[in-house]
Formats: sequence, structure tokens, C-alpha cells
Amino acid sequence: MSSWKKSSKVGQVQHRERSQPSTRQHLGLLEKKKDYKERAIDYQTKGNVIRELKKKALDKNPEEYYFNMVNTKLKSGVHSLKKKYKEYSEDQLKLMQTQDLKYIKYKHQMERKKIDKLQTSSHLIDSEYRPSKSHIFFVDSQKQVEKFDPVKQMRTHPSLINRRSNRLTIEQLKSTKINLDEQQINKFQKMRKKKYSDLQKRIEREKKLEQVESAMEDKLLLKNPKQDDDDDAFWSDNENEKSNEKKKTKIIPRKK
Repeated sequence: MSSWKKSSKVGQVQHRERSQPSTRQHLGLLEKKKDYKERAIDYQTKGNVIRELKKKALDKNPEEYYFNMVNTKLKSGVHSLKKKYKEYSEDQLKLMQTQDLKYIKYKHQMERKKIDKLQTSSHLIDSEYRPSKSHIFFVDSQKQVEKFDPVKQMRTHPSLINRRSNRLTIEQLKSTKINLDEQQINKFQKMRKKKYSDLQKRIEREKKLEQVESAMEDKLLLKNPKQDDDDDAFWSDNENEKSNEKKKTKIIPRKK
């Protein structure tokens, strides 16, 4: 049957689309139905948008107020928020979606304990990893400020001036004999660096867990607001005193 269909189409005339007549060549290509359809759809969609915008403008309340009128400002012609909303990482969002508040509190407590343990063991000795603080010296005049030398004041070696602990004086350095190889010193430095990097990572993790915990607590409060079931809140002071007097046990003396 398929061969019969093909053979029947052998002498079939091809119906070609009419081109633009020679008298109308100056108008360009002749518009076909598919071209008209695209143009009509585009015209209708634009007309609908304009109609909706006109309707919104007519129905607009001149006294209406939005918080974004205050919370946004123009930057190069674009509205942007003055204060950005809290942004959570992918791990934090996964925790919020998959775990409950008890689990997050437990993990947060564990991280806090580990951080305390690391801080007590390390004592934040190294100057690269400790928080930036300053040692204040008081002098009497401006001349003393100009001539002030912390090395002389501390009576220590210049290489030990930035230390907080084990800052030996020159006399102590002369009296003590320290025999350490460079390999041992490098080993101790690497161990210390590793410990402080671990501490820094745990502090960052603890902050993220704290953010997740606070967000989940806020969500729970919004879902289930606290309702004061205590009856004392609805009673006056006098009535409370009366109820307390009733509750008091009476002491009856024995008869002789």
C-alpha cells in the first residue's frame, strides 16, 4: 500500500506559496499567515500588558504604604535593599529542612565544648592566631613617648616582644640553657598551627549552628506562640493574697 501511495504522488502538482508581485516589490517580502500570526500575538500581549497597567494606575490608592519605600534606595537606577536579609549556606538550609531543633542544639553544645577544650589547652599563645589586643604604657610627658622603647621597658629580647606568655627577660635568657634543634622547633610550630586552624574551623561551625538554631526557634515561636496559662496573671494582688492565705496550713496547739 505504501508503494501505491508513493506512485500516486508522482504526477502531483506542487502548490507553492505566492511571492510578492513585481508591482509591490518596493514593499518588501509578502507577509504569509505564519508571519501575521506572530505579529498579531505580539500585538495582543503588549495591548493586554498596557491595559493591566492602566487598570492598576486607576485602582491605586494614593495613601498606600509599603515597607520597601523606606527599606530600599536607588543605586544607578535600580532599587536595592539598604539592609540585606540573612543569607544561609546550602548546609544550613539542609540542616533546617532535614533535622529538628533538639539535634541542632545537641550539635551546637558539642561544638561549644570542643572549642572550650581547645582554648584551654592552647591558651592562644601564638601571635598570629590570637585576638588583637594592646598593652598600654603610661608616661608623664611627650618626650618620654618619643623616646619610649618597649624592649627596654620589658627587659627582654626583641624577638620575644610580641609574646604574651613565656616572655623571658634578658637575665633569664642568659641563665637558662635551651638545647633545641630546628626540626623540633618546626615540628612544634606545625602542631600549633594545626591546632589553631582546627580551632578556627570549629568556631566558624559553631557560629553557623547558632544561626540555624536561632532561625528554627523563631520559626517555632511563629507557629506556636506562647500562651500564659497561669491563672495568677488574671487575678489582682488582693485576690492572690486571699488564695495564699487559704493554702497556708493552720497550726493547732495541743490540749494539756
